[in-house]
Amino acid sequence: MSNKAQTWQVTPAQYAAMEAQCAAAGVSISGNSGTAKTSGVTVSWTYDGSTLSITVLSAPPFCTGMAERQIATAVEQALV
Repeated sequence: MSNKAQTWQVTPAQYAAMEAQCAAAGVSISGNSGTAKTSGVTVSWTYDGSTLSITVLSAPPFCTGMAERQIATAVEQALV
């Protein structure tokens, strides 16, 4: 497992929209930092008002890379 943080530049409005999208998908990411678990994948995040960092903390064997790619895709689509 890489445990490498992925980071993006995110405005407060974009972050609020991502919180709502995650909640609609059943994943609570309220607040500026924390952890969340869904489908066997545990992530941590921090948001400082301009930079969002997400790290996959644990995932089923051989799924870390896939989870990281799915997170990156979801965040990048939300930023459009």
